[in-house]
Amino acid sequence: MNKILRFQEALDQAIEFIEQHRDELGKSLALIRDLYGRFRMVTEVPLQPEKLEQLSRLFHQILGNFSPQDQSMFLDKETLFDPDAVFSSPDKLEIPGHPGICFLDRQIMGQDWLRKPITEVGYHPPRVTFYGIKGGVGRSTALALWAWHLAGLGKKVLILDLDLESPGISQTLLPLPNTPDFGIVDWLVEDLVGQADDSLLFDMVGHSPFATSFQGGTIRVVPAAGKKENDYLAKLSRAYLDVAPADLTTRLLKMLHQLEKQEKPDVVLLDSRAGIHDIAAIMVTRLNAYALLFAVNTSQTWNAYRLLFQHWQKWHFANLNSFRNKLKMVASMLPETRKQESLSQFIPSAYSLFADTLYEQVEASEETEETEVFNFDENAIEAPHYPLVTHWNRGFQEFNPVRDDKNAFDEDLIRGNYGKFLRELTTLVIGDSEVVGDNQDED
Repeated sequence: MNKILRFQEALDQAIEFIEQHRDELGKSLALIRDLYGRFRMVTEVPLQPEKLEQLSRLFHQILGNFSPQDQSMFLDKETLFDPDAVFSSPDKLEIPGHPGICFLDRQIMGQDWLRKPITEVGYHPPRVTFYGIKGGVGRSTALALWAWHLAGLGKKVLILDLDLESPGISQTLLPLPNTPDFGIVDWLVEDLVGQADDSLLFDMVGHSPFATSFQGGTIRVVPAAGKKENDYLAKLSRAYLDVAPADLTTRLLKMLHQLEKQEKPDVVLLDSRAGIHDIAAIMVTRLNAYALLFAVNTSQTWNAYRLLFQHWQKWHFANLNSFRNKLKMVASMLPETRKQESLSQFIPSAYSLFADTLYEQVEASEETEETEVFNFDENAIEAPHYPLVTHWNRGFQEFNPVRDDKNAFDEDLIRGNYGKFLRELTTLVIGDSEVVGDNQDED
């Protein structure tokens, strides 16, 4: 019985086939993997009929069900309706060690993890993405508290609830009377028909009372859905659509630019969906934002992050310089007891993740002062793997800062568990290490 070729082996086999038949296929070609995982090639010049039949038979023998099983597996550039859609595609990847082969991977989702960061012209305020590969790690609580801290420093903070499939931060920071009529999903569906105008934008932002005690500082929130919402799922099912020539990232960036122009914030906070989703990809890698990677020290968390980082390592090598220096781990919700012990266990796990995937390895002969590599020691505080820290406390289990009672908000509790995190994150992003009040948290 012949061994079945599995998906994870098929790409290497296709590349090996190309290299073995470069003389017939030419020096430059495109390898395309379709939605089913099947491969086709686009060559610069058409193959002769007898050669086409021979190579088609060999290619099918090697790839089995991951070939189209007919001669359509070989196309030529001259007969394509739109060759630029292949050879000039923004999703085109170069395969390391195989010059002349470009690779297009057609995917139903996850395409944004492969795409280049957006290049922007002109100034925009600092943006910070709060992201976790898994949910339930205190991401939204930390975001709300940092917004409060920044407002206490007199900063104007703009928050976007982009966790569209599980909105939360807007409910945390906006009581119903302060919730605007519309939200992000409204902008995305109205943009599809050319109606994302200034009046809609104005009715998408609410003022959070979480910052009313501060002079000058404000917290403004753009919710996923507004208080007039009555058909959210119907909108959400359309929100992720691309509108040629603009993909979802371009549409979100357009919305973000308009909001930044309207609100004139000092800092923009992006609450990302957890997991490996296109929205997360956009927030972490494509919008020129600092990305806080929240984690708890469990094998499930590190294994999930490793899947993502290995993907970056394999396919995002050309774009890593654009975002890897803006990544920062967060050791989230360290237990009330054994804080230092828990941190000492977290750091080696985070270092191993980065060292095995994103950090560059340097040969001993290359270690000179002129060599610039992306690499850090395990205990280097400035390294992306070395975490900011938040502490778990049962007082945050029902965190509701805008609840209308005197026990809803405890500043001492915040400073005791988040004070150092708030100061260090402020220094990292805007270079301002001031802290609200005089109390210092426990280290």
